[in-house]
Amino acid sequence: MLMLGQADAYEAYAHRDFQAAVQYLTDILQADASNPRWLEMRAQVLVDAKSFDAAVADFNAALALAPAGEPIIEARLRAGRALAYEGRSQWQEALADYDAALQLAAAGGESPDPYIINARGNCRNSLGEWAGAREDYLTSSQLFQQAKGFRGRGGTTTQRLDGAIFAASNAALMLAQVGDEEGALREFEKIARRAPGSSDSRAALAALYWRRGDEQRAEDVWHFACENISAGCSKYQDRKWLQEVRRWPPVMVARLQDFLALQRPA
Repeated sequence: MLMLGQADAYEAYAHRDFQAAVQYLTDILQADASNPRWLEMRAQVLVDAKSFDAAVADFNAALALAPAGEPIIEARLRAGRALAYEGRSQWQEALADYDAALQLAAAGGESPDPYIINARGNCRNSLGEWAGAREDYLTSSQLFQQAKGFRGRGGTTTQRLDGAIFAASNAALMLAQVGDEEGALREFEKIARRAPGSSDSRAALAALYWRRGDEQRAEDVWHFACENISAGCSKYQDRKWLQEVRRWPPVMVARLQDFLALQRPA
C-alpha cells in the first residue's frame, strides 16, 4: 500500500500535479505517521507548490522525528527548510539553516555541496552581504568545476558546467555591486566566452558596456542574447523578475535599466 502510494506521488510530482502529490503523501502519513521521510517528501512538494508555510511546518515535524546521531539526515532536512524559508523571504533563518546543513554534512563525512553554498550566497546577497555572497559564489563555482558524479547518460557534464557558470555569474554580479564594475565586466567577458549560450552574461555585458559608454558593443551583445540564445532576453526586461527571482543586486539592476531606457551615463 505504501509503495503504491509512493509511486502515485512520484508520478503526480513528475507531471507537476503538486496537489495530487501532496494528497498521496498525506494518505501515506496517515498510515505511517512516525516516518520523517514522508514528511520530508511532502515538504519538498510543498516548496515547489510555493506553499512555504506548510513546507516549513513539515520540515519542522520531520526534524523532530529524525533519528538522533544522523548528521546527514539532519543536514538534508535543514537545507530543505532553508529553501522554504527563502520562499518566505526569511533570509536570516535560511542562512542559519544553510550554515548548519554544511556543518552537519561535514561532520557526516560529506564534501561541501556547491548547490547549498550557492544558495547560502543567495541569502547573503538578499541580506546585502555582498562580499560574503561573492565568496560563496566563487567557492560554489570552483566546487562545481572540481566535482565528480555529474555526468549524464550521454557522458556529458552539462549540469556541472551550468552550475559553475551560474555561480560565476553570481560572483561577477557581486563584484559590480561592491564597486569594481571593470572587474565585473572582465569576469562576464570570460563567462561569455566559456558559455556562449548564457543570456545572463550577455545581459550583464550590455549593462556594463553601456555604462562605460561603449554603446555599439552593448547593443551587439544584447541583440545576440535576444536573437541567438534560446532562453532569449525577455525576462531581463522584467525588473521584478530580475530583482526577486534572478536576484541581481541593485547596482546591476540600475545599470540594465539605464541600458533598456537608452539612458546615457552621466
